[in-house]
Amino acid sequence: MRAMRWLVLIPLISGCPKPAAVAQVVDAGPALAEAVDAGPVVTEARLAAWLAWQDALAKLPPLGRSDGGNAGLELRRRAREEAALLADAGLTSEEADELEAVVAVVVAERNVAKLTGADALQQFRAGMGQLGPEQRLKAEAALADLQAKSPHGSLTAVETLHGVEAVRVVLTREAEVTKTWDALLEARGEKR
Repeated sequence: MRAMRWLVLIPLISGCPKPAAVAQVVDAGPALAEAVDAGPVVTEARLAAWLAWQDALAKLPPLGRSDGGNAGLELRRRAREEAALLADAGLTSEEADELEAVVAVVVAERNVAKLTGADALQQFRAGMGQLGPEQRLKAEAALADLQAKSPHGSLTAVETLHGVEAVRVVLTREAEVTKTWDALLEARGEKR
């Protein structure tokens, strides 16, 4: 009798559709890459918008528990305010994050350059043109040795990662970007 029950299930099981094969991902080539690419992350207009957004965020009152208020409600209200300010600046969250990533590495490398004397090395290199041939050769050898020992502070890696133009745009407003970045870190409690 038990065998009969299983025989009844066989037609039901065999009538079920088989799972479809999983489609393989195919590279669409450069045409798709160009369609997805929205252009450079850092432009003068986007950097100006990011700086304006950061300025607007800094002007918001500090988060604090309101009398008898729900902290979760206040956080949601703040998130809505920040999102509205971002939209007013004409940026998406992804664009703001990408801009922040570029700003962070450029400012960090410039700070390292200031601390390690990379700027002084550049001035030294400029002054080598006034030296005699023999002195210039010695100075160039010393400079090459220093650069080999201290690759930090160079923006070459940042330019490779984010593009020469992105770094150039950030450096055109370096003082303002650095001041904004320092204020942002301070507001987050990350600046020491």
